[in-house]
Amino acid sequence: MVPLGKSAYQEMLSAEQLESGTDRHERLKKVGKRVSKIANQPRYRWRYSLIRDDDTVNAWCLPGGKIAFYSGILPILQNEAGMAFVMGHEVAHATARHSAERLSQQLAVLGGLSALYLYMENRTDMSDEMQGIIIGALGLGATVGVMLPFSRKHEKEADVIGMMYMARAGYPPTESVEVWNRMDEMSGRGSVPAFASTHPSHGQRKRNLRDWMPQARKRYQRNALSEDTQETLWTRN
Repeated sequence: MVPLGKSAYQEMLSAEQLESGTDRHERLKKVGKRVSKIANQPRYRWRYSLIRDDDTVNAWCLPGGKIAFYSGILPILQNEAGMAFVMGHEVAHATARHSAERLSQQLAVLGGLSALYLYMENRTDMSDEMQGIIIGALGLGATVGVMLPFSRKHEKEADVIGMMYMARAGYPPTESVEVWNRMDEMSGRGSVPAFASTHPSHGQRKRNLRDWMPQARKRYQRNALSEDTQETLWTRN
């Protein structure tokens, strides 16, 4: 999965306009290094890229620690602590190997659909059109009933692990809930951020984070940074 992540990262970034050397990219790298150090994965070669796209509210991570943020998510993060939460979330996807789990499940679903297609082709008199309708319907059912819930489980895990990472890196974990409050505000204006699509509801995520907040606060109290990481750095125009 690590070589796959590296090659996919290079391919995906080749189609984007990257920002390098600016204050916000340097801050992204600083936060990334602080958080990924807590993850303690010496075999990973962490990368933190900033894609210049103010219309896209998203961030993602590929296997092996290849992380990218779109500039459009920065106003939602608002400050360094908010960035640390989303960074922790993406680092958690890598360390929990969610991509490998997703790939395994997708292969299992595809294998099942292929076997059914062969059965209908060889053992039934169904027309090609009817076979296509059945396979298409089952494929949609598998996506809605299996793949998306699996994704939501991963998102909840990544939220909690990411909050613990940010707290151990010295960032106030309460900012994790504030990030989702700001996501709520954006969604209320009729725009669903890509970062939140096919994911648990914001309310579910906030309740989940609050359940784990006492443990995160203990980690933060032992590791709090001296600088103000909740100073507003990015705002919506």
